[in-house]
Amino acid sequence: MQKLKSLTVLRAVAAITVIFFHIMSPTGHTFGEFGVDIFFVISGFVIALVLDNPELTTQRFLADRIARIVPLYWVLTFGVFAGALIAPELLNSTTADLGNLLKSLFFIPYRKESGQIFPMLFVGWTLNYEMLFYVVTAVSLMLVRRHRLLFTSALILAIFCAAKAWDSHGVFTAFYSNPRIFEFPLGFMAYQLWKFGVRITLPLAGCMAVAAYAWMAYINWHDLSDAPLLYYGLPAFVLIASTLSLESAMGSGSFTRAAIFIGNASYAIYLSHPYCVEAARKLLPDAIDGFDATAPLGVALTMIVATAMGAALYQFVDWPLHRHARRLLHAVPAIRLRRSRTPGANDTGTGSQEEPAGDLPVNEDAN
Repeated sequence: MQKLKSLTVLRAVAAITVIFFHIMSPTGHTFGEFGVDIFFVISGFVIALVLDNPELTTQRFLADRIARIVPLYWVLTFGVFAGALIAPELLNSTTADLGNLLKSLFFIPYRKESGQIFPMLFVGWTLNYEMLFYVVTAVSLMLVRRHRLLFTSALILAIFCAAKAWDSHGVFTAFYSNPRIFEFPLGFMAYQLWKFGVRITLPLAGCMAVAAYAWMAYINWHDLSDAPLLYYGLPAFVLIASTLSLESAMGSGSFTRAAIFIGNASYAIYLSHPYCVEAARKLLPDAIDGFDATAPLGVALTMIVATAMGAALYQFVDWPLHRHARRLLHAVPAIRLRRSRTPGANDTGTGSQEEPAGDLPVNEDAN
């Protein structure tokens, strides 16, 4: 299938942006939260492309998504649980609660000890939205042959409205009434523009991409983001749409290849970077006199180590686990579910058969 170097590089940018946000968050002066919004819009784009395969079945779709998301997330979640058992003083509020572990592993939102709706591996909150998105997409695959993107968007709207209408202060209402869930349909829109050949001239596309990123950084730095869909989601859509128009300018030099590798490793980097950030914040000051993770040198060192650790984790743990999980899940006997073999559901002839070794969109991660 078609490889998109531009979005793979953008995933690298989004992952590094999130690392910076978490390093600097204790200071109250930071930006980078919007990296997750970029991931959500990219995820919507990629799933729209995957759905363009008229041979895709619901079982194949879910098997590929589970194989991509679950193995590494479970490994790192068990790591947090082990840390809570062995060295609880290193964790902020997480305890070795078995019930919370199970909720985390199965993507069930809950309020942890701090009162926030986070799983044990706190960055996994984005995966709870991703899994909801995958389930809704799977329902669309089962029920409709055409207009799947529209149907999936309608289901997301229905969930949001149900959460809003639920007269409760519970987790369901708080979590699923977050307007960020509409960033997945924004990805659908970006895909439709790309599918129909809408392109922006290179100089304008570059300016738009820089402006969208700078806008989100400015809003985040000044803590003006009380409406994330407006301040982050829509600019992220502009960023993705403009970045796609830069595809022809990507080239194949060493810098581009390195950025593409980091982009392919962005899921592992995103999930594992809290380990590095917390180690830099809580362990290194004892080992290195005067070390400050939020000082310029500390920020640079932590970002480099977190990126390198995530890249190594991708190469030696994430990617092998993904391959084995995918092979096992594809070996499960087919379940007779409704499937579409009729071109036209979203057929563009791109052949979106997932082979996660390549650049985006095959190796999509959200978060």
